Amino acid sequence: MMSIIKGAHTVPFFMSIKMTQAQAHDAAAIGALAVRSKAHWGYDEAFMQQVKAELTYQADQIQQHPTFIASKGSSLLGFYQLIAIDSSTVELDALFVDPDFIGQGVGAQLFSHAVKLASGLGYQTIAIQSDPHAENIYCKQGCKKVGEKPSLNIPGRLLPSMAFYIEKG
Repeated sequence: MMSIIKGAHTVPFFMSIKMTQAQAHDAAAIGALAVRSKAHWGYDEAFMQQVKAELTYQADQIQQHPTFIASKGSSLLGFYQLIAIDSSTVELDALFVDPDFIGQGVGAQLFSHAVKLASGLGYQTIAIQSDPHAENIYCKQGCKKVGEKPSLNIPGRLLPSMAFYIEKG
């Protein structure tokens, strides 16, 4: 098995990741992971305060929208959440990976799981309002940039609008 060196330990390149549906009691843990993941990109404290509300997850939100966590053993590696827009489109409202596992395929596995779930639920398109740092990551997964939208929290900031078109057959 291939591996990479990460800090002082070796991490399997293709980790055996367990995907499970998040439960209400996971809200605080996934919110904390979202904050760590967003901060990984070098945003300053003022920016992080501006986006704090959108990185906070409530128990009812997790119960209302498909939310899946990736874990290995007792370690939470990442999560994603889907929110239905209409009968053919679902939004990938969140996809975050713990900074210790960025670049190790966790995000790709989360995205693949989200695509399979969305397809199984009958959706044709996954819409994504991407962080600018994640745009290329989504492109590598087969997403297309379809435009830009202004940030709801930060005036003047434009966010890439991405779409993944699910192939049937």
